[in-house]
Amino acid sequence: MLKIKCNIIYFLIIIFNTHAALATPLVEKEWLKDKVCAEGFIIVEVHRAKKEYELSHIPCSVFTNFYTSGWRETRNKIPLLMPKTEKLEKLIGSLGIINSDHVIIVGSGTGKYDAAETTAVYFTFKYLGHQKVSILNGGLKSWQESWDSETDSGFIAPNNKSYKAKINENIIASKEDIIGLINKKGYLIDARPSDMFVGINTSFPSLITGTISNAINLPNAWLLKNNTLYFQDKENIVKILKHVGITKKNDQISFCNAGLESALSWFVISEILEYPNHRLYESSLAEWSGDISLPMIDQIKFRKNNDNSEEVDSFSMKPPK
Repeated sequence: MLKIKCNIIYFLIIIFNTHAALATPLVEKEWLKDKVCAEGFIIVEVHRAKKEYELSHIPCSVFTNFYTSGWRETRNKIPLLMPKTEKLEKLIGSLGIINSDHVIIVGSGTGKYDAAETTAVYFTFKYLGHQKVSILNGGLKSWQESWDSETDSGFIAPNNKSYKAKINENIIASKEDIIGLINKKGYLIDARPSDMFVGINTSFPSLITGTISNAINLPNAWLLKNNTLYFQDKENIVKILKHVGITKKNDQISFCNAGLESALSWFVISEILEYPNHRLYESSLAEWSGDISLPMIDQIKFRKNNDNSEEVDSFSMKPPK
């Protein structure tokens, strides 16, 4: 009997330590308060300008810019691709982060794509095999709304640390994976607004209007509360996916114009809902639409601009000059 009790206790200790080692993908400001400036916790604030961060930020947090700090790069005319592993290791080490740290990513809430940028940073950590990473629900504004939440100003560069990745290829999809999924049971999830999905409008770097054949539209706006950095409640997300016909039974791949917006749908489905076999097509329509042999569908079939008019490039995710 004593041996059985000891085995049960040992089993419970293993379970507890396993859960302690994992991180909840989405955390609230109340959870974060006693983690600020604590050892083993690194808060990464994603801002569009360093001056924004210098004016007001969470104490002990570190600054990064999704576009200029090195999280993404352009290769073969395809923008917003993850750099080589060595570059990402150097970037994360420059933020003072080591492999055992629990990283909390905080969006500034000053740009249209802030939620997508934070989930893209989160995806990068997961691709690199980082175990403990979370996103602050509501971003920096949620922190600032609490009367007892302290903020700091100025900028102090973090100390460089050594960071080593352990790549997780299971969460990323290729063009070949998309082709394979078109011809079998599964879901191709287009995270763009519905006007782009049906072919009314298009945006750089997609070269063709419409979407990939057999894709389902799940606009990012549906997954966020009133265009804020607050995610919809889990039970409501389940209802949304049921509405568009997505289940966890089969493979799912999210895509968009350039892999940024779809990082958000990937985060919601893979991390919040914990659906298995969900991947992100990083190159997205930037790659797919460049090959005319690949199947796309344009539901509206608008008359295209004539030779005397200019195409309007509204791609606001371009890195600032």
